[in-house]
Amino acid sequence: MKNNYLLLVTTKTIISKLKEESNITFLFPLKDFTVGFPHPFSLKEIKAEHAYLYLNRLLDNEGIAHFKKLLKTLPANIEGIVFDDIGILQVLKTTSNNLKTILFSNHLNCNFESINAYLDDVDSVVISPDITIRETKEILRASKKPLVVYTFGHVNIMYSRRLLITNYNAYFQKNVPLISDLTNDLKEHFKILENEYGTVIYTALPFNGLSYLNEANIKYHLINTLFLSDEQILAILHGQINPQTDYPYTYLSEEETIVRIKER
Repeated sequence: MKNNYLLLVTTKTIISKLKEESNITFLFPLKDFTVGFPHPFSLKEIKAEHAYLYLNRLLDNEGIAHFKKLLKTLPANIEGIVFDDIGILQVLKTTSNNLKTILFSNHLNCNFESINAYLDDVDSVVISPDITIRETKEILRASKKPLVVYTFGHVNIMYSRRLLITNYNAYFQKNVPLISDLTNDLKEHFKILENEYGTVIYTALPFNGLSYLNEANIKYHLINTLFLSDEQILAILHGQINPQTDYPYTYLSEEETIVRIKER
C-alpha cells in the first residue's frame, strides 16, 4: 500500500511535477494567515484538486473576522484546513461547511489523551515531532483516528509575532535579509524567516522521520518543502535517497530526555 503524503508546498513548480500522483495531497500556506513562509498562496493561485489550506498564525479579532469572510469564498477544490489557532475551529463548528480539519499545534499534541480529546472535534491531529520515537508509536496505537506524522522537513522551533529581523536591523543599523542563517552564542545553527506577520526560527537541517513510513494508523505523512529544492523533494517522495547518510538529523530520540530541576 502506498503512503499518503500531505505536501506543504512553497513553490508552484513542484505541483506540476507531482500532479499525476494520486497519493499526494497538496497543503498550501495561505496568504494573510501564515507566518514563516516567504511567498504564501492566495486563494486564486490554488488550483490543485483536493487541496488543503495551511493556517498557522495565532489570530486576533480582526484575523478571525477575516477568516469568517474567507470561508464564504472558498472554491470547491479546497477540501480541508490544517490550523493552529483553536479560534478557527470554533468558527468552523458554527459555520456550514464540509471541510476536513487537522489540528497542528506547534510543539503540542504530545500525548494520546489530549489527542483523543481533540479528535472529538477534528478529523486528525499532527503529532509533535518533539517527542521520542517510542512515544510517537504509542500515540499511534492508542489514537481513535488515524493521525498525521511530521515525516520530513525543517521544523518550526520558535514563532514570534514580532518582526525580529526588521527590529534588529533598525536597532543595530544592519541589513540582514528576511530569510537568513542564524548562529547563536553556542555556535548552534538555525534558519530564520520573517514576513509581515512575524518571525519563525527553523532547524538548520531538515528533520528526518522517514522511519515512520511503515507505521499503521497514519492518515498522512507531512512533508514540509520549505528550503528544499524540487529535486530533493522528488528524491524523498520516490525513495531515491539513503535516509541515514543523506539526511541524518532525526530530531527525535529512542530514549526519553530526563530533565532534573535542582533543589533549592
